[in-house]
Amino acid sequence: GLKLASDILEQWLACQRNWMYLEPIFASDDIQKQLPTEAKRFQTVDRNWRKFTAEAFKNPDPLSLCNSERMLNTFMECNKLLDMVAKGLSDYLETKRAGFARFYF
Repeated sequence: GLKLASDILEQWLACQRNWMYLEPIFASDDIQKQLPTEAKRFQTVDRNWRKFTAEAFKNPDPLSLCNSERMLNTFMECNKLLDMVAKGLSDYLETKRAGFARFYF
């Protein structure tokens, strides 16, 4: 019911926030080549996020859309993957910072 829909929407919004931050970064071929594992994880999330967003566009009623444990589990998994992607990106940037200490960003 409402609790499940609320949990799904909470996970979905967290996923969307991270997706919006990471999507322009992983749209770059250079980053995809430098971080192939993270790029693959991001592509998995991207596919799921786009699929559920398209479903929401077709069915704008949140209670009928957000009624499956599978959807909740998918978004929870996507958020775990995005955390791993963000950590990998952060580690990568840290190695670049070490190599270019005077350009610390």
